[in-house]
Amino acid sequence: MIYLDNAATTQPAPCLQALFAQYCMEGWHNPSAMYLPAVQAEQKLDAARALLKGIIHAQDAIFTSCGTEGSNTVIFNGWQKRGTAKRHFITSAYEHPCVYECFRQLEQQGHRVDYVKAGKSGCISPEVVANLVCEDTALVAIMHVNNETGAINDICAIADAVKAKNPQTIFYADGVQAFLRIPFDMMASKVDYYTVSAHKVHGLKGTGILFFKKGTPLKAYLLGGGQENTLRSGTENTFGILAFAEAARDFLQDHAQKLAHMAQLKQQLYTALIQAKGAFCITPEQSAPHILNMAFEGMRGEVLLHLLEKDGICIATGSACSSKKRSFRVHESVGLTPALAECAVRFSFCPNNTVEEIQYTAQKTIAALQKFQGFIRR
Repeated sequence: MIYLDNAATTQPAPCLQALFAQYCMEGWHNPSAMYLPAVQAEQKLDAARALLKGIIHAQDAIFTSCGTEGSNTVIFNGWQKRGTAKRHFITSAYEHPCVYECFRQLEQQGHRVDYVKAGKSGCISPEVVANLVCEDTALVAIMHVNNETGAINDICAIADAVKAKNPQTIFYADGVQAFLRIPFDMMASKVDYYTVSAHKVHGLKGTGILFFKKGTPLKAYLLGGGQENTLRSGTENTFGILAFAEAARDFLQDHAQKLAHMAQLKQQLYTALIQAKGAFCITPEQSAPHILNMAFEGMRGEVLLHLLEKDGICIATGSACSSKKRSFRVHESVGLTPALAECAVRFSFCPNNTVEEIQYTAQKTIAALQKFQGFIRR
């Protein structure tokens, strides 16, 4: 199988097998307990937290179950509420569903939300966002890397523009697709919250982390035993957290070479597929190294996905989190027609993919297009 859906999830790093064997023997104790093995488990959690915080120079962090939980926590409990007063919010029209649906909920509660479109550049403009900020703007949420198109938003510039307009406005960035792939220094930025998910970087599902600045008005979203410094109740997923740190440590080995390799694979596939008649590249020039989104006019993305599946190639038509209820919201927000959006497919890479896999994928994709459309330029 050739797996090119790494933006949906990644294969757990092989080094986690040895870690699990060790965990089953020691370190499995409840880190909230008071006896020595439990204290040692807590110390391992703290070491994992310190490692992950250090990657982006974050001041503080709490562990979560996933990126969705982190987003919900920030959007519902990460800004200063003023009694029953309704507030103003800003987000992009192409956010991940875990962000977008939260703002739809806030709208239903009577709050006002502005949705910014990316337009033809594929990226969110700091000036457009700043122009919408007002005295009552409680929170702005703009993703760092779009999970479908791979577009990189300059969240530092956007946060600067927002804070210049209203220093009291909280700024949140979904960093799930950017973490370990796009450089980011949280300490040097005006970003208040930043969320990440382990399974996107060869960790395990069920583990995430919410980074935040000290002094932010974060309140607990899950109530109970008061774990994570009272900010996230529930016994910590000790192994998932340790695996997250280990996977991150492994990803950072030969880090520059891995990023360059993914960028090379992306360029290789783009160069081959853009020759197809009716081919259109949705991914903008300013994009992450691991995501390539293309459309082939006349060939529905779902059809191409299943044709490639028969050849042992796994790709996506969009966000795996909403694939069962296909939406073209992201593609339409960057100016695509509904007809072309329906033809979009996403290829996403990891450091383990090979040049030979990309060559095979290109051949099979072009063969599918030739068979069903005769769509190759001469």
